[in-house]
Amino acid sequence: MKLLIDAGNTRTKWAWCPEQLNHAAAWQVHTLNNQQWLQGDADAQDLLQALAKAEHIYLSNVAGAHWLQPLPALAQRLRLIQSGASALGLQNSYRQPSQLGSDRWCSLLAVWQQFGQSALVVTAGTAMTMDALLAKETTATFTGGSIQPGVRLMWQSLQQGAAQLDYAYPVESDAVQGFAQDSQQAMWLGCVQALTASVAAQFERLLNIAESPPLLILNGGDAALLHRYLPGPLAAQAIIVDNLVLKGLACLAEHTDE
Repeated sequence: MKLLIDAGNTRTKWAWCPEQLNHAAAWQVHTLNNQQWLQGDADAQDLLQALAKAEHIYLSNVAGAHWLQPLPALAQRLRLIQSGASALGLQNSYRQPSQLGSDRWCSLLAVWQQFGQSALVVTAGTAMTMDALLAKETTATFTGGSIQPGVRLMWQSLQQGAAQLDYAYPVESDAVQGFAQDSQQAMWLGCVQALTASVAAQFERLLNIAESPPLLILNGGDAALLHRYLPGPLAAQAIIVDNLVLKGLACLAEHTDE
């Protein structure tokens, strides 16, 4: 059995590698926040039990070295994924390929393997990353990307840096469109519109160099939120795909002879 683990900035997801990767029903994904993992609560114990049963473990870790501390000795069973110069027909254009976060690399691999065409891969979470995948016949290139604060980080920076903007983060029902009618709404619209404008600009850049219209793939905890605020034409063509990092790990596991 192959165990897949996505240790992100704030949450950890894990799943057993299914036999049919593109069947949504085949995925049973477990989630815990990283604090739970470090404190060893009941959800962390479930993951530890899975680790004990696994024959092979594929781990993407962008949570930092401290996330590894509760791991038991796994010897040859653990494969810690790092970005490389190429994998599964996808080339990495970074000057130092290993500098690309393993989560972004796995997400790109998953999109390339599932869709086989050019795409802007947007992950909206603690940070928002946008990565351009440019396809040409049977190969593809990650041409580069961008990283910016996610909506909560932007909100927190305003709270902490401006004396009169100490408003609580709004609940979903407070989401607004158009022009804000108070300062809390103005903060909110400023944050989400900064994200959607970035998506629109990067998508336009990719559209100008791709041989055919690219896909717009959204994933991450704030993917649905981002989708609600995208301009109409972009929202209509955007596709939300869950658990891209785990799916990329599964692609790597599927093509590894072990």
